[in-house]
Amino acid sequence: MNTLREWSPLVDLVNRIPSSVQRGLLFHDVSITCVDLVEEFIALGTNVGLVFWYDRKSGAIERLATDSGSQELTCVRIASTVEFMVAAGCRAGQVNIFQIPKTPPPDVCAELLLKAKPIERYTVRGLHRAAVCELVWSKNGMRLFSGDAGGAVVLTEIGYATKTCQSREIINERYEIVQMDLHRGKLLVSSSFRTVICSPEEQEQEEDGPGGQRWRVAQVGKKDRKMLAPFGAVFATVHGRQQIVSTRSGFRLWLADDGGNVAQTLIFKELMRAPCAEIGLLNPSRNPIRIPTTFGKLYPFEGKRMVSVANGALFVLDLERMAVVGSLTRLRHILDVAVDRNEILILESARSVVRIGTLPDSSQSTIVLKNLELFVSAESQIVQADECCEEETPAEMVVRNGESPGSSMPGDERVELDGGGTGGDDARLIEGHMRKLELFDTLNELKYDESILFKSGRSRRRHRSKVNPIVEIGQIPKEIEPDGGEPSSGS
Repeated sequence: MNTLREWSPLVDLVNRIPSSVQRGLLFHDVSITCVDLVEEFIALGTNVGLVFWYDRKSGAIERLATDSGSQELTCVRIASTVEFMVAAGCRAGQVNIFQIPKTPPPDVCAELLLKAKPIERYTVRGLHRAAVCELVWSKNGMRLFSGDAGGAVVLTEIGYATKTCQSREIINERYEIVQMDLHRGKLLVSSSFRTVICSPEEQEQEEDGPGGQRWRVAQVGKKDRKMLAPFGAVFATVHGRQQIVSTRSGFRLWLADDGGNVAQTLIFKELMRAPCAEIGLLNPSRNPIRIPTTFGKLYPFEGKRMVSVANGALFVLDLERMAVVGSLTRLRHILDVAVDRNEILILESARSVVRIGTLPDSSQSTIVLKNLELFVSAESQIVQADECCEEETPAEMVVRNGESPGSSMPGDERVELDGGGTGGDDARLIEGHMRKLELFDTLNELKYDESILFKSGRSRRRHRSKVNPIVEIGQIPKEIEPDGGEPSSGS
Protein backbone atom coordinates (compact mmCIF):
# COMPACT_ATOMS: atom_id res chain seq x y z
CA MET A 1 0.00 0.00 0.00
CA ASN A 2 1.19 3.49 -0.79
CA THR A 3 1.82 5.93 2.02
CA LEU A 4 -1.45 7.04 3.61
CA ARG A 5 -1.17 10.66 4.70
CA GLU A 6 -2.60 14.15 4.47
CA TRP A 7 -1.18 15.74 1.32
CA SER A 8 -2.57 19.28 1.45
CA PRO A 9 -5.05 21.21 3.61
CA LEU A 10 -8.54 21.87 2.28
CA VAL A 11 -8.30 25.57 3.02
CA ASP A 12 -9.88 26.63 -0.27
CA LEU A 13 -12.94 24.49 0.41
CA VAL A 14 -13.54 25.78 3.93
CA ASN A 15 -12.93 29.41 2.94
CA ARG A 16 -15.65 29.21 0.29
CA ILE A 17 -18.24 28.38 2.94
CA PRO A 18 -19.56 31.59 4.57
CA SER A 19 -18.97 31.97 8.27
CA SER A 20 -22.53 33.24 8.84
CA VAL A 21 -25.86 33.57 7.06
CA GLN A 22 -28.71 35.99 7.64
CA ARG A 23 -32.18 34.71 8.43
CA GLY A 24 -34.54 37.61 8.90
CA LEU A 25 -32.90 40.10 11.22
CA LEU A 26 -30.51 37.63 12.84
CA PHE A 27 -27.18 36.20 11.72
CA HIS A 28 -26.41 32.54 12.33
CA ASP A 29 -22.93 31.04 12.44
CA VAL A 30 -22.41 28.33 9.83
CA SER A 31 -20.96 25.03 11.05
CA ILE A 32 -20.26 21.93 8.97
CA THR A 33 -22.09 18.94 10.43
CA CYS A 34 -21.73 16.11 7.87
CA VAL A 35 -19.75 15.30 4.71
CA ASP A 36 -19.70 12.93 1.77
CA LEU A 37 -17.63 12.73 -1.42
CA VAL A 38 -17.34 11.19 -4.85
CA GLU A 39 -14.61 11.58 -7.44
CA GLU A 40 -15.94 14.87 -8.84
CA PHE A 41 -17.79 16.55 -5.95
CA ILE A 42 -17.92 16.99 -2.18
CA ALA A 43 -21.18 17.59 -0.30
CA LEU A 44 -21.12 19.34 3.07
CA GLY A 45 -24.19 19.61 5.28
CA THR A 46 -24.49 22.50 7.73
CA ASN A 47 -26.42 23.52 10.81
CA VAL A 48 -28.48 26.11 8.89
CA GLY A 49 -30.25 23.73 6.51
CA LEU A 50 -27.90 24.28 3.54
CA VAL A 51 -25.91 21.72 1.57
CA PHE A 52 -22.78 23.11 -0.07
CA TRP A 53 -22.07 21.33 -3.37
CA TYR A 54 -18.33 21.71 -4.13
CA ASP A 55 -16.86 21.03 -7.55
CA ARG A 56 -13.42 19.54 -6.92
CA LYS A 57 -12.13 20.30 -10.40
CA SER A 58 -13.21 23.90 -10.93
CA GLY A 59 -13.40 24.94 -7.27
CA ALA A 60 -16.94 26.31 -7.68
CA ILE A 61 -19.40 25.88 -4.85
CA GLU A 62 -23.19 25.94 -4.94
CA ARG A 63 -25.84 26.17 -2.24
CA LEU A 64 -28.62 23.61 -2.08
CA ALA A 65 -31.44 24.86 0.14
CA THR A 66 -33.53 22.22 1.89
CA ASP A 67 -37.24 22.47 2.64
CA SER A 68 -36.60 22.11 6.37
CA GLY A 69 -35.71 25.78 6.82
CA SER A 70 -32.80 26.33 9.15
CA GLN A 71 -32.91 22.85 10.72
CA GLU A 72 -29.52 21.24 11.33
CA LEU A 73 -28.51 18.60 8.80
CA THR A 74 -27.28 15.37 10.36
CA CYS A 75 -26.42 13.17 7.36
CA VAL A 76 -25.68 13.62 3.65
CA ARG A 77 -25.06 10.96 0.98
CA ILE A 78 -24.22 11.12 -2.75
CA ALA A 79 -25.09 8.63 -5.49
CA SER A 80 -23.43 9.03 -8.88
CA THR A 81 -25.65 7.52 -11.58
CA VAL A 82 -26.99 9.10 -14.78
CA GLU A 83 -27.28 12.20 -12.62
CA PHE A 84 -26.00 13.07 -9.16
CA MET A 85 -28.46 12.23 -6.38
CA VAL A 86 -27.83 13.97 -3.06
CA ALA A 87 -29.85 13.05 0.04
CA ALA A 88 -29.75 15.17 3.19
CA GLY A 89 -31.45 14.26 6.46
CA CYS A 90 -32.11 16.83 9.18
CA ARG A 91 -32.59 16.71 12.92
CA ALA A 92 -36.34 17.32 12.60
CA GLY A 93 -36.78 14.08 10.61
CA GLN A 94 -37.20 15.41 7.06
CA VAL A 95 -35.23 14.02 4.13
CA ASN A 96 -34.47 16.23 1.11
CA ILE A 97 -33.37 14.64 -2.16
CA PHE A 98 -31.65 16.71 -4.85
CA GLN A 99 -31.43 15.56 -8.44
CA ILE A 100 -28.42 17.36 -9.96
CA PRO A 101 -27.83 16.92 -13.72
CA LYS A 102 -24.35 16.03 -14.85
CA THR A 103 -22.45 18.24 -17.29
CA PRO A 104 -22.75 16.79 -20.80
CA PRO A 105 -19.50 15.75 -22.47
CA PRO A 106 -18.05 18.28 -24.95
CA ASP A 107 -18.72 16.08 -27.98
CA VAL A 108 -22.52 16.22 -27.68
CA CYS A 109 -24.62 18.41 -29.94
CA ALA A 110 -25.14 22.07 -29.10
CA GLU A 111 -28.90 21.67 -28.57
CA LEU A 112 -28.37 19.43 -25.54
CA LEU A 113 -25.86 21.87 -24.07
CA LEU A 114 -28.38 24.73 -24.33
CA LYS A 115 -31.17 22.74 -22.65
CA ALA A 116 -29.69 22.85 -19.16
CA LYS A 117 -31.95 21.15 -16.63
CA PRO A 118 -32.49 22.79 -13.24
CA ILE A 119 -31.81 21.06 -9.95
CA GLU A 120 -34.92 19.25 -8.74
CA ARG A 121 -35.80 18.51 -5.13
CA TYR A 122 -37.94 15.83 -3.50
CA THR A 123 -38.98 16.07 0.15
CA VAL A 124 -39.93 13.21 2.47
CA ARG A 125 -42.03 14.37 5.42
CA GLY A 126 -44.00 12.81 8.24
CA LEU A 127 -42.35 9.39 8.42
CA HIS A 128 -39.34 10.07 10.63
CA ARG A 129 -40.20 11.29 14.12
CA ALA A 130 -36.56 11.56 15.22
CA ALA A 131 -33.30 12.84 13.79
CA VAL A 132 -32.18 11.13 10.58
CA CYS A 133 -28.79 9.56 11.34
CA GLU A 134 -28.09 7.24 8.38
CA LEU A 135 -28.77 7.20 4.63
CA VAL A 136 -27.88 4.65 1.96
CA TRP A 137 -28.51 4.76 -1.81
CA SER A 138 -29.04 1.92 -4.24
CA LYS A 139 -26.58 1.78 -7.14
CA ASN A 140 -29.06 3.09 -9.69
CA GLY A 141 -30.19 5.94 -7.44
CA MET A 142 -33.86 4.91 -7.55
CA ARG A 143 -34.07 3.74 -3.92
CA LEU A 144 -33.07 5.54 -0.75
CA PHE A 145 -33.09 3.98 2.72
CA SER A 146 -33.11 6.33 5.70
CA GLY A 147 -32.79 5.46 9.39
CA ASP A 148 -33.43 7.68 12.39
CA ALA A 149 -32.53 7.82 16.06
CA GLY A 150 -35.82 6.16 17.01
CA GLY A 151 -35.05 2.98 15.05
CA ALA A 152 -37.37 3.52 12.07
CA VAL A 153 -36.08 2.63 8.58
CA VAL A 154 -37.91 4.25 5.65
CA LEU A 155 -37.69 3.24 2.00
CA THR A 156 -38.14 6.00 -0.60
CA GLU A 157 -38.64 4.96 -4.23
CA ILE A 158 -38.14 7.67 -6.84
CA GLY A 159 -39.90 7.65 -10.20
CA TYR A 160 -37.86 9.77 -12.55
CA ALA A 161 -40.32 9.49 -15.43
CA THR A 162 -43.36 10.52 -13.39
CA LYS A 163 -41.44 12.94 -11.12
CA THR A 164 -42.83 11.31 -7.99
CA CYS A 165 -41.47 9.60 -4.91
CA GLN A 166 -43.19 7.09 -2.62
CA SER A 167 -42.00 6.51 0.95
CA ARG A 168 -42.98 3.95 3.56
CA GLU A 169 -41.60 2.52 6.77
CA ILE A 170 -40.31 -1.03 6.32
CA ILE A 171 -38.92 -1.95 9.77
CA ASN A 172 -38.56 -0.38 13.21
CA GLU A 173 -35.75 -1.54 15.49
CA ARG A 174 -36.76 0.70 18.44
CA TYR A 175 -33.11 1.65 18.92
CA GLU A 176 -30.94 4.22 17.18
CA ILE A 177 -29.77 3.23 13.70
CA VAL A 178 -25.96 3.38 13.61
CA GLN A 179 -25.07 2.19 10.09
CA MET A 180 -26.74 0.69 7.03
CA ASP A 181 -25.46 -0.96 3.86
CA LEU A 182 -27.08 -2.38 0.74
CA HIS A 183 -25.99 -5.28 -1.46
CA ARG A 184 -28.03 -7.08 -4.12
CA GLY A 185 -31.35 -5.96 -2.69
CA LYS A 186 -30.53 -6.98 0.90
CA LEU A 187 -30.39 -4.23 3.48
CA LEU A 188 -27.98 -4.53 6.40
CA VAL A 189 -29.11 -2.52 9.42
CA SER A 190 -26.94 -2.10 12.50
CA SER A 191 -28.59 -0.43 15.47
CA SER A 192 -27.24 0.19 18.94
CA PHE A 193 -28.94 -3.07 20.04
CA ARG A 194 -28.31 -5.58 17.23
CA THR A 195 -27.50 -6.12 13.54
CA VAL A 196 -30.14 -7.51 11.17
CA ILE A 197 -30.45 -8.40 7.47
CA CYS A 198 -33.64 -7.25 5.77
CA SER A 199 -34.71 -9.07 2.60
CA PRO A 200 -37.85 -8.35 0.54
CA GLU A 201 -40.34 -11.16 0.25
CA GLU A 202 -41.07 -11.47 -3.46
CA GLN A 203 -44.04 -13.83 -2.98
CA GLU A 204 -45.99 -11.31 -0.98
CA GLN A 205 -45.43 -8.51 -3.46
CA GLU A 206 -48.23 -9.45 -5.88
CA GLU A 207 -50.82 -9.86 -3.11
CA ASP A 208 -50.04 -6.68 -1.21
CA GLY A 209 -49.11 -4.48 -4.16
CA PRO A 210 -45.95 -2.46 -4.70
CA GLY A 211 -46.58 -0.30 -1.66
CA GLY A 212 -47.16 -3.21 0.72
CA GLN A 213 -44.11 -5.34 0.09
CA ARG A 214 -43.05 -7.14 3.25
CA TRP A 215 -39.48 -7.53 4.48
CA ARG A 216 -38.04 -10.57 6.22
CA VAL A 217 -35.65 -9.84 9.10
CA ALA A 218 -32.79 -12.13 10.17
CA GLN A 219 -30.42 -11.34 13.02
CA VAL A 220 -26.66 -11.57 12.55
CA GLY A 221 -25.42 -14.01 15.18
CA LYS A 222 -27.45 -15.81 17.81
CA LYS A 223 -25.96 -14.02 20.82
CA ASP A 224 -27.36 -10.64 21.77
CA ARG A 225 -25.10 -7.75 22.63
CA LYS A 226 -24.33 -7.26 26.29
CA MET A 227 -24.48 -3.47 26.03
CA LEU A 228 -25.89 -0.72 23.81
CA ALA A 229 -23.10 0.71 21.67
CA PRO A 230 -22.63 2.34 18.25
CA PHE A 231 -21.41 -0.79 16.49
CA GLY A 232 -21.32 -0.77 12.69
CA ALA A 233 -21.72 -3.39 9.98
CA VAL A 234 -21.05 -3.47 6.21
CA PHE A 235 -20.88 -5.83 3.26
CA ALA A 236 -17.25 -6.48 2.24
CA THR A 237 -15.17 -8.95 0.26
CA VAL A 238 -13.02 -11.00 2.65
CA HIS A 239 -11.02 -14.06 1.58
CA GLY A 240 -12.40 -13.78 -1.94
CA ARG A 241 -16.11 -13.86 -1.11
CA GLN A 242 -18.80 -11.39 -0.09
CA GLN A 243 -19.43 -11.43 3.66
CA ILE A 244 -20.95 -9.34 6.41
CA VAL A 245 -18.43 -7.65 8.70
CA SER A 246 -19.93 -6.59 12.03
CA THR A 247 -18.17 -5.04 15.03
CA ARG A 248 -18.44 -6.45 18.51
CA SER A 249 -17.04 -5.45 21.88
CA GLY A 250 -13.40 -5.99 22.75
CA PHE A 251 -11.91 -5.23 19.29
CA ARG A 252 -13.73 -8.16 17.73
CA LEU A 253 -15.20 -8.47 14.25
CA TRP A 254 -17.76 -11.02 13.10
CA LEU A 255 -17.72 -12.48 9.58
CA ALA A 256 -21.17 -13.77 8.61
CA ASP A 257 -22.97 -14.91 5.47
CA ASP A 258 -26.11 -13.43 3.93
CA GLY A 259 -28.27 -15.51 6.25
CA GLY A 260 -26.71 -14.06 9.40
CA ASN A 261 -24.71 -17.18 10.33
CA VAL A 262 -21.37 -16.21 11.89
CA ALA A 263 -18.51 -18.11 10.27
CA GLN A 264 -15.49 -16.54 11.97
CA THR A 265 -14.53 -14.12 14.73
CA LEU A 266 -11.52 -11.85 14.20
CA ILE A 267 -9.88 -10.65 17.42
CA PHE A 268 -7.67 -7.53 17.20
CA LYS A 269 -7.21 -7.03 20.94
CA GLU A 270 -3.52 -7.98 21.08
CA LEU A 271 -2.77 -6.27 17.76
CA MET A 272 -4.16 -2.97 19.03
CA ARG A 273 -1.67 -2.97 21.89
CA ALA A 274 1.32 -3.33 19.54
CA PRO A 275 2.77 -0.17 17.99
CA CYS A 276 1.60 0.59 14.46
CA ALA A 277 2.31 3.27 11.86
CA GLU A 278 0.75 6.66 12.58
CA ILE A 279 -0.92 8.36 9.63
CA GLY A 280 0.84 11.63 8.88
CA LEU A 281 -1.00 14.91 9.42
CA LEU A 282 0.06 18.44 8.51
CA ASN A 283 -1.32 19.89 11.73
CA PRO A 284 -1.60 17.10 14.31
CA SER A 285 -2.88 17.58 17.83
CA ARG A 286 -0.32 17.65 20.60
CA ASN A 287 -2.43 15.40 22.78
CA PRO A 288 -3.01 11.97 21.21
CA ILE A 289 -6.40 10.36 21.77
CA ARG A 290 -6.55 7.33 23.99
CA ILE A 291 -7.11 4.09 22.12
CA PRO A 292 -10.77 3.07 22.59
CA THR A 293 -11.89 -0.34 23.78
CA THR A 294 -14.09 -1.24 20.78
CA PHE A 295 -14.43 -0.57 17.08
CA GLY A 296 -17.30 1.56 15.84
CA LYS A 297 -18.50 2.18 12.29
CA LEU A 298 -16.83 0.37 9.39
CA TYR A 299 -15.94 1.67 5.93
CA PRO A 300 -14.45 -0.45 3.10
CA PHE A 301 -11.19 1.10 1.87
CA GLU A 302 -9.17 0.26 -1.26
CA GLY A 303 -11.14 -2.91 -1.84
CA LYS A 304 -9.42 -5.22 0.67
CA ARG A 305 -8.97 -3.05 3.75
CA MET A 306 -11.32 -1.66 6.34
CA VAL A 307 -11.47 1.69 8.13
CA SER A 308 -12.97 1.83 11.61
CA VAL A 309 -13.76 4.92 13.68
CA ALA A 310 -14.32 5.00 17.43
CA ASN A 311 -14.02 7.70 20.10
CA GLY A 312 -12.08 10.17 17.98
CA ALA A 313 -9.55 7.64 16.62
CA LEU A 314 -9.29 6.05 13.17
CA PHE A 315 -7.77 2.68 12.29
CA VAL A 316 -6.99 1.00 8.96
CA LEU A 317 -7.32 -2.77 9.23
CA ASP A 318 -6.29 -5.62 6.97
CA LEU A 319 -8.72 -8.44 7.68
CA GLU A 320 -7.01 -11.05 5.49
CA ARG A 321 -3.53 -10.58 7.01
CA MET A 322 -4.90 -9.74 10.48
CA ALA A 323 -2.89 -6.55 10.80
CA VAL A 324 -3.44 -2.93 11.81
CA VAL A 325 -2.04 -1.06 8.80
CA GLY A 326 -2.26 2.44 10.28
CA SER A 327 -3.82 4.52 13.03
CA LEU A 328 -4.79 8.14 13.43
CA THR A 329 -4.93 9.30 17.05
CA ARG A 330 -3.87 12.94 16.72
CA LEU A 331 -7.10 14.48 15.52
CA ARG A 332 -9.05 16.91 17.69
CA HIS A 333 -12.37 15.16 17.01
CA ILE A 334 -14.08 13.04 14.40
CA LEU A 335 -17.57 14.36 13.73
CA ASP A 336 -18.13 12.52 10.44
CA VAL A 337 -16.20 10.33 7.99
CA ALA A 338 -16.62 9.67 4.27
CA VAL A 339 -14.58 7.07 2.35
CA ASP A 340 -14.32 6.75 -1.42
CA ARG A 341 -11.85 4.35 -3.04
CA ASN A 342 -8.36 5.47 -1.87
CA GLU A 343 -9.24 8.66 0.03
CA ILE A 344 -10.79 9.45 3.40
CA LEU A 345 -12.55 12.71 4.26
CA ILE A 346 -12.73 13.52 7.97
CA LEU A 347 -14.79 16.29 9.53
CA GLU A 348 -12.55 17.29 12.42
CA SER A 349 -14.52 20.28 13.70
CA ALA A 350 -17.19 22.71 12.60
CA ARG A 351 -14.72 24.53 10.31
CA SER A 352 -12.04 21.91 9.65
CA VAL A 353 -12.06 19.16 7.02
CA VAL A 354 -9.09 16.80 6.61
CA ARG A 355 -8.45 14.69 3.51
CA ILE A 356 -6.28 11.57 3.84
CA GLY A 357 -5.29 9.48 0.87
CA THR A 358 -2.63 7.32 -0.70
CA LEU A 359 -2.26 9.85 -3.55
CA PRO A 360 -2.64 13.63 -3.83
CA ASP A 361 -5.99 15.02 -4.88
CA SER A 362 -5.79 14.64 -8.66
CA SER A 363 -8.71 17.01 -9.27
CA GLN A 364 -6.79 19.89 -7.65
CA SER A 365 -3.32 18.99 -8.93
CA THR A 366 -1.37 21.83 -10.46
CA ILE A 367 0.53 21.54 -13.71
CA VAL A 368 3.78 21.21 -11.75
CA LEU A 369 2.38 18.35 -9.65
CA LYS A 370 1.23 16.52 -12.77
CA ASN A 371 4.79 16.78 -14.17
CA LEU A 372 6.50 16.07 -10.87
CA GLU A 373 8.41 13.13 -12.33
CA LEU A 374 10.57 15.60 -14.27
CA PHE A 375 12.04 16.89 -11.03
CA VAL A 376 12.14 13.77 -8.86
CA SER A 377 13.17 11.21 -11.47
CA ALA A 378 15.97 8.90 -10.52
CA GLU A 379 17.69 9.66 -13.82
CA SER A 380 17.91 13.38 -13.16
CA GLN A 381 21.39 14.50 -12.22
CA ILE A 382 22.74 17.63 -10.62
CA VAL A 383 24.34 19.79 -13.28
CA GLN A 384 27.08 22.04 -11.96
CA ALA A 385 26.71 25.67 -12.94
CA ASP A 386 29.54 27.57 -14.61
CA GLU A 387 29.94 29.81 -11.58
CA CYS A 388 30.61 26.77 -9.39
CA CYS A 389 33.48 25.34 -11.48
CA GLU A 390 36.82 25.03 -9.80
CA GLU A 391 39.54 27.52 -10.64
CA GLU A 392 41.30 26.71 -13.85
CA THR A 393 45.05 26.68 -14.19
CA PRO A 394 46.67 29.60 -16.05
CA ALA A 395 47.61 27.30 -18.95
CA GLU A 396 43.98 26.19 -19.47
CA MET A 397 42.85 29.80 -19.30
CA VAL A 398 45.35 30.82 -21.98
CA VAL A 399 44.25 28.00 -24.26
CA ARG A 400 40.51 28.72 -23.80
CA ASN A 401 40.95 32.44 -24.18
CA GLY A 402 42.92 31.97 -27.36
CA GLU A 403 40.58 29.52 -29.08
CA SER A 404 38.08 30.66 -31.62
CA PRO A 405 34.39 29.81 -31.30
CA GLY A 406 34.44 27.50 -34.27
CA SER A 407 37.77 25.79 -33.64
CA SER A 408 38.09 22.23 -32.42
CA MET A 409 40.67 22.05 -29.66
CA PRO A 410 42.21 18.93 -28.10
CA GLY A 411 40.23 19.60 -24.95
CA ASP A 412 37.00 19.17 -26.87
CA GLU A 413 38.19 15.88 -28.30
CA ARG A 414 38.99 14.67 -24.79
CA VAL A 415 35.45 15.41 -23.66
CA GLU A 416 33.98 13.57 -26.61
CA LEU A 417 36.17 10.53 -25.96
CA ASP A 418 35.25 10.45 -22.27
CA GLY A 419 31.55 10.80 -22.96
CA GLY A 420 31.38 8.41 -25.86
CA GLY A 421 30.00 5.55 -23.75
CA THR A 422 27.16 7.57 -22.25
CA GLY A 423 25.41 8.73 -25.38
CA GLY A 424 22.09 7.22 -24.23
CA ASP A 425 22.25 9.00 -20.86
CA ASP A 426 23.03 12.30 -22.55
CA ALA A 427 20.06 11.86 -24.87
CA ARG A 428 17.74 11.22 -21.93
CA LEU A 429 19.10 14.27 -20.10
CA ILE A 430 18.57 16.45 -23.14
CA GLU A 431 15.04 15.12 -23.54
CA GLY A 432 14.30 15.83 -19.88
CA HIS A 433 15.64 19.38 -20.16
CA MET A 434 13.53 20.00 -23.25
CA ARG A 435 10.41 18.81 -21.45
CA LYS A 436 11.21 21.13 -18.57
CA LEU A 437 11.58 24.05 -20.98
CA GLU A 438 8.20 23.25 -22.49
CA LEU A 439 6.70 23.10 -19.00
CA PHE A 440 8.18 26.49 -18.09
CA ASP A 441 6.81 27.99 -21.32
CA THR A 442 3.37 26.63 -20.41
CA LEU A 443 3.58 28.15 -16.93
CA ASN A 444 4.57 31.52 -18.39
CA GLU A 445 1.53 31.50 -20.67
CA LEU A 446 -0.93 30.82 -17.82
CA LYS A 447 -3.18 33.71 -16.87
CA TYR A 448 -2.94 34.90 -13.29
CA ASP A 449 -5.91 35.34 -10.98
CA GLU A 450 -6.93 39.00 -10.97
CA SER A 451 -8.28 38.67 -7.44
CA ILE A 452 -4.72 38.80 -6.07
CA LEU A 453 -4.27 42.38 -7.32
CA PHE A 454 -4.81 45.16 -4.80
CA LYS A 455 -7.61 47.55 -5.72
CA SER A 456 -8.20 50.70 -3.71
CA GLY A 457 -11.71 51.90 -2.93
CA ARG A 458 -14.92 50.05 -2.38
CA SER A 459 -15.98 47.61 -5.02
CA ARG A 460 -19.36 48.14 -6.59
CA ARG A 461 -21.65 45.19 -6.26
CA ARG A 462 -23.71 44.27 -9.24
CA HIS A 463 -27.35 43.85 -8.37
CA ARG A 464 -28.51 40.66 -9.92
CA SER A 465 -31.92 39.11 -9.75
CA LYS A 466 -32.04 36.26 -7.32
CA VAL A 467 -32.56 32.99 -9.18
CA ASN A 468 -33.32 29.84 -7.27
CA PRO A 469 -31.87 26.97 -9.32
CA ILE A 470 -33.73 24.36 -7.27
CA VAL A 471 -37.13 23.29 -8.55
CA GLU A 472 -39.54 21.72 -6.10
CA ILE A 473 -41.25 18.78 -7.77
CA GLY A 474 -44.68 19.91 -9.02
CA GLN A 475 -43.71 23.56 -9.39
CA ILE A 476 -42.13 25.64 -12.14
CA PRO A 477 -40.04 28.69 -11.22
CA LYS A 478 -40.73 32.02 -12.86
CA GLU A 479 -37.35 32.07 -14.55
CA ILE A 480 -38.24 29.14 -16.84
CA GLU A 481 -41.93 29.86 -17.48
CA PRO A 482 -42.82 30.06 -21.19
CA ASP A 483 -43.12 33.49 -22.75
CA GLY A 484 -46.52 35.09 -23.18
CA GLY A 485 -47.82 34.20 -19.72
CA GLU A 486 -49.60 31.08 -20.92
CA PRO A 487 -50.04 28.47 -18.21
CA SER A 488 -47.91 25.37 -18.60
CA SER A 489 -48.67 21.91 -17.35
CA GLY A 490 -46.64 21.05 -14.23
CA SER A 491 -44.79 17.82 -13.89
